[in-house]
Amino acid sequence: MAKVKDIMHTGDANAVVSENSCFRDVLEELNAKRLGAVSVVDDNQRLIGLITDGDVRRTILKTQDTLPELFMKNVSTLMGRQPKIISPEAELEECLQVLEEYSFWVVPVVGASGVLLGMVHMHPLLKAMAK
Repeated sequence: MAKVKDIMHTGDANAVVSENSCFRDVLEELNAKRLGAVSVVDDNQRLIGLITDGDVRRTILKTQDTLPELFMKNVSTLMGRQPKIISPEAELEECLQVLEEYSFWVVPVVGASGVLLGMVHMHPLLKAMAK
């Protein structure tokens, strides 16, 4: 039976920024990786937050900042804290249940120590389950 670790986006295919990054870095990662979300990690690579496409849209719509000011905002002011996560050892069906329950397209994959390992996106998940 396939597991989350078999289909997750890792390394350069995963959208990740550090907690010291700015909003512009998030936009660049979203554009480059096309996962619909960016994980925010601390210096030890532990997941501390998540910024989705929806978060970006809401931030842009409600901001009173100029574009240069917005681009330089720290990600900590924009990210959702305590995102839903999944284990790399989880079965694909469990991952699908999490995505469906919360109406998400992606879920970060985190190891036992809280270290970010990757990201699962709905499309590859459904392809793997169809096989």
